[in-house]
Amino acid sequence: MKGVFQKTPNVALFLATNEKAGRDKFQGVLRYMRLHTPWNIHLVENGVGAQQLVNLKAWGVAGAIVARMPEALRFVSRAHIPTVVMDSPALYTDRIANTSFVTSDSEGVGRSGAEAFLGKGFCHFAYVPDVYDWDWSALRGQGFAMRLAVEGFPCAHYRCPNDRARKDWALDQKHLARWLHDLPKPVAILAAHDARARQILETCHGNGLNVPGEVALLGVDNDEMICENTTPTLSSVQPDFEAGGYEAARLLEELMRGNTRRDRNICYGVKQVVLRESSRFAHAVDRRYLRGLEFIRLNAGTAITVTDVARHMGVSRRLSEMLFRRHVGHSILDEIQDVRLSRLKTFLCETTLPIGTITWQCGYQSENHVKRVFKQKTGLTMSQYRKRRSPSTSGT
Repeated sequence: MKGVFQKTPNVALFLATNEKAGRDKFQGVLRYMRLHTPWNIHLVENGVGAQQLVNLKAWGVAGAIVARMPEALRFVSRAHIPTVVMDSPALYTDRIANTSFVTSDSEGVGRSGAEAFLGKGFCHFAYVPDVYDWDWSALRGQGFAMRLAVEGFPCAHYRCPNDRARKDWALDQKHLARWLHDLPKPVAILAAHDARARQILETCHGNGLNVPGEVALLGVDNDEMICENTTPTLSSVQPDFEAGGYEAARLLEELMRGNTRRDRNICYGVKQVVLRESSRFAHAVDRRYLRGLEFIRLNAGTAITVTDVARHMGVSRRLSEMLFRRHVGHSILDEIQDVRLSRLKTFLCETTLPIGTITWQCGYQSENHVKRVFKQKTGLTMSQYRKRRSPSTSGT
C-alpha cells in the first residue's frame, strides 16, 4: 500500500560529522526520528577507519541522506533509492535520478553578515571566499555585496591568485596579507566560513593589523571549537543546519513513502549571528589603545599594573586612562579585572584545579579578595558557579 511502511526502514546517512555543520545536520535528523518515524540508521562518516556500507542493497537500504560527500552520491545512485542531498545542486554536474536537495540559503547568509556590520556603522567592506570559491561560497559573497549595495557601499572581493596558492597556504597567505594591508581601514570582512576567518585572523596578527580595531571579522558556521579558541574570539553567522537536517529527514520519509515527487529543492535559512570580540568596534580606534588592550589580553594572568599597561602604550598614565575611557567607557584596571574574571570562569568550568591554584594562574594576588569580587560580580561563590556550569552536573 502506498504511503505505508511494512517494516522499520533502513536509512544510510553519509555525513561529515568531523565538522560542526555535519553534526548539527545529524542532530536534525535524529530530532525528526524522535518526533515521527523511527528508522534503522547507519552513519557513514568520512574519517579514517570509518565503517562503510559496501553493498546498500544487501543491507536493504530504503533511502539515503548525503552531505559534503560527493563520492558517496555516485555510490548511492547505483542503488536507485530515494536520496536527499544536503549540498548545492551546482556541485553536481550530473543530476541523479531519485534525488532531491535541501540546501542552505547561501545568499541569505551573506545578507545576514552585511546586516550585522551595517548595524555597527562600518563604511568599508570586503569578502574572502573559500579558496576554491565553490558555488555556496560565491553566493555568500554575492548576498553580502548586494545587501551592501542597497545602502550604497562597495565591497572588495579577495581572489586566490592561482592553483598553486589554492593548494599552498603559505603562498595564499602572502597574497592575502598584501590585500589586507591595502584595504581602507577600519574594514569589516565576511569570510566564507570560520576556518577561513581564522586564517585571516592569523594573517592579521602576523602583519601588524589589529582585530577588531582595524579589521573587524565575521565567519560562517559558528563552529565553537574555532570561534571560542581564537584571540580575539570570532563572530560568526550560523546557518540553521539542524533545521536543514530535520527537513532532509522529513523529505526523505515522504520520498520513501511515495508521497512526493523526487526532484524537490528545499532551502533553510540562518539561525542567528553570534557576535563575539572580532567584530566589536565600528569606528577608527587609536593604535595606542589597541596596544594596551593586546598587552592586557596577553598578560592578564600575571601581576601587571596600570603603569605597566601605560608604559607599553607609550603614553602617560593619565592619557592611557583617557584612551581606555574613550573607547570602552571604563578604566584600565576595570579592563584587567574583566579579562581576569573571564579567564577565571573558564578555568572553573573547564578544569578541576583547586580554586586557590586558579586564582593564582589568573593573576590574582589575594584569594580572599577575588572571592569577594567574584561574588559581587556574579551573585555566586566560585564553588557554586563551578557546580552550576560544570558539564558533569548540567544534566542533573
